Amino acid sequence: MVAKRRGTQPLHSKRRIPQRAGSAVTVEAIYEATARILQASGREGLNTNLIAEKAGVSIGTLYGYFPNKHSILLDMARREMDLLRDRVAAALLDERSEERDPVRRAIGALVKGYGRRGKVRRILMETLFAHGGSEEMARPVYEIADLVLRHHQLVLPAGASKPSQIGMFVITRAVDSVIRTATYEAVPFLESREFEDELVRLVRGYLMIGA
Repeated sequence: MVAKRRGTQPLHSKRRIPQRAGSAVTVEAIYEATARILQASGREGLNTNLIAEKAGVSIGTLYGYFPNKHSILLDMARREMDLLRDRVAAALLDERSEERDPVRRAIGALVKGYGRRGKVRRILMETLFAHGGSEEMARPVYEIADLVLRHHQLVLPAGASKPSQIGMFVITRAVDSVIRTATYEAVPFLESREFEDELVRLVRGYLMIGA
């Protein structure tokens, strides 16, 4: 396990939790409508009436799930963080993948996750951070680090020694920060093989030090 962080209460928005398939579909439609508006018009173009219209629901229905547009953005941000964690974890442990290198699989999943609707993701993360959710933003990276330490024999390069808690902190934050910065700066090489190669080189070089 990595070093424990001081706990905070989850910053859940006050919304109705979907219990039925129809409710989940409605919430997903609201999320998708919000994402399309953000991608096209940014935060300035977002309002609940437009979200409801694009989602194909009444404004009353929307308010039954979310009290305002800010709560929608917070929920979307938290979901994005969880989805990204799950994709990276699945990639690390996917032994049936044609790509045999777990490090490359994880980096590829992280790049795709950050690169998907980069403008929307940037707005969501800014919203979460401004709401005091810096620990929420760090949580998925801590959980991936925990997973790597638990399954180090399976996911680390051959010959690499199990990293320390501090070492795991350093390399996971380094990779996450580089990809996040590349996404925010909209660099043209974000999804290139060369960029992926350099990140794999970074991880392998770091893990092999002292092995």
